[in-house]
Parts: sequence; structure tokens; C-alpha cells
Amino acid sequence: MSDARLLAVEAVESHVRAFFEGHSVEVVVCDLGPERREVLPDLRVLVVGPGPRSDSWAYVTAGCWAAMEKDGHGLEFVMTAHARDQQFIDLMAMITYYHCGGHQLDLEHSMPIGEPWVPGSNCDHLTLNTVRCPGARPHPVDLACDGRRNRVPQASGS
Repeated sequence: MSDARLLAVEAVESHVRAFFEGHSVEVVVCDLGPERREVLPDLRVLVVGPGPRSDSWAYVTAGCWAAMEKDGHGLEFVMTAHARDQQFIDLMAMITYYHCGGHQLDLEHSMPIGEPWVPGSNCDHLTLNTVRCPGARPHPVDLACDGRRNRVPQASGS
């Protein structure tokens, strides 16, 4: 991992740990396989347990911004869910690969996910919205990394 990419991943993790103080935060390294690893070599999903700020689970990517940063701007993704589930970690990795692999996403974009996002749901697409966590600003979150900015939209079922 290059120094700049490492700084970006560490900045995201530091922000998540500070914002969700009092919550457990698990770092899951996502190995997408040989071909996809070239696109996202440093991808992690931060899994945030329920706690004082929210009673939901949060899934936050770290490594997307570092792979796609242009002129100091890039994206990470946040999703909240009712439970901790490997399916949501895999979904975050899929969203990130979709974005970094040629389908650049931004606010209000939608993307197909190939199946309902939870069993029994009709939602088989995600829409990118602004972050709506308790205590968060009602617009994309800006993270500073080495003097550059990082915008974090939230994925939600649609």
C-alpha cells in the first residue's frame, strides 16, 4: 500500500472511530480476487456496531477514495442496516468495485445489485443519498486527508 493510500484509509478509519465513539468498529479486509484487486488493492469495510450514536449497524468503505481520488476529491460509501451480516460487507465491496471499475457513482445515482438487498424485499437496486446518521450533517461528509477532501455518500435500498 502506498503512503498516500495508507493515509487515506487511516483518515477514514480515524474519522469513523471518532464519530462512532463508544461503538465497536471491526476492520474487514476485502480481497476481491486477483483481477479486481488491481482496481481496489486496499479496500476495507469498517463494520460499526450499535451504540450511543445509533442502534443500527453501519458499514463504511475505506480504500475507495484512495483508488479513485482526482484533484483531491473522491468517494467512500456508508450503509446502515438492522444487523451485522457478511452479505452487507460483500454488498459494500460490490458497490465500491462497481464505482472504481468503470461505473463512477455520485449522489442520486442508482445501481443494480442483482438480487433483493435483504430476503423478502423487492429492492434490487441501491440509490446513493447523503449521509443521514444521527448527529451527522445532512449533506456529504467531508474528510480531510493530507490536505485533500473526501466526500462520503450513503447507499440505501430502493
